[in-house]
Amino acid sequence: MTAITKDRTPRRWPVLLLALPAFVAIWSGWVGLGELTGFGPVRPLPGLADSVTFNSAVTLPIGMETYAAYALHVWLSGTVRTDRTRSYTKFSALGALFLGAAGQVAFHLMHAASITAAPWPVTVAVACIPVLVLGMGATLAHMLMSDVHAMHDADAQPVHGEVLDAAPMHDHDALPVHAAAAVRTLSVREVHTETHETATELTARTAAVHEVCTTADLAHADRWTDAAVQLCDADTSNRRNPRTVAEILRLHHEDGWPHTRIGEHVGCSASTVSRTISAARIHIEAA
Repeated sequence: MTAITKDRTPRRWPVLLLALPAFVAIWSGWVGLGELTGFGPVRPLPGLADSVTFNSAVTLPIGMETYAAYALHVWLSGTVRTDRTRSYTKFSALGALFLGAAGQVAFHLMHAASITAAPWPVTVAVACIPVLVLGMGATLAHMLMSDVHAMHDADAQPVHGEVLDAAPMHDHDALPVHAAAAVRTLSVREVHTETHETATELTARTAAVHEVCTTADLAHADRWTDAAVQLCDADTSNRRNPRTVAEILRLHHEDGWPHTRIGEHVGCSASTVSRTISAARIHIEAA
């Protein structure tokens, strides 16, 4: 069996190091802007727990920046299966980042000018942010689930050329009984001749079937290899290995292995296997 080269995963700790100072600055900016626009300590359980207070200003950085990071991840991770969802995640992620930057700029300008209460247009815009984030998040979740259901429905459809289960035979479908033909007496030479001809014919048929099966296997192997090469050529980041992709496609389409088992075999996660199969679908259909 051909050795499978494991993909090298880049280290993620530099991103964490970069995110820590940005988190502090973004958090303080959103909380400060919230306090200038009417957000602040509230009692979420009046009459039940009057001593419990909550600063509603923290909802701004949690909602807006979390959605921006998640939408950016979905857009760039390659898990999106339709152009509609891909376009939505792209523009909503960029819009959330732009809105977050605008909020930081507004807070620092008002803080530098010693403004203690934001103008009413700023207050209106900031007050709409929680509702906007809820709508964008719900829309994104709905579109992702629709893509998953569509993929499952496509996988459930019978493949062209697939043999369906035969219908059960009923009593009235029994084959008609024919009368026995007259018995003909054969000589030893006739039996030997017919036996030799039958053996020769069977040998020729077996060789033909073996040749057809070998040709079909090579065609399938070339099909997965061609699809893997096309997929890796289209990937500008060079994250995929053609041998690994071809092995994943063969195990999924020919052997029917589940994604988890394929991931353990080639040395990657089940989600990577799922993304690879989905990304290679268009190349397989074109082959």
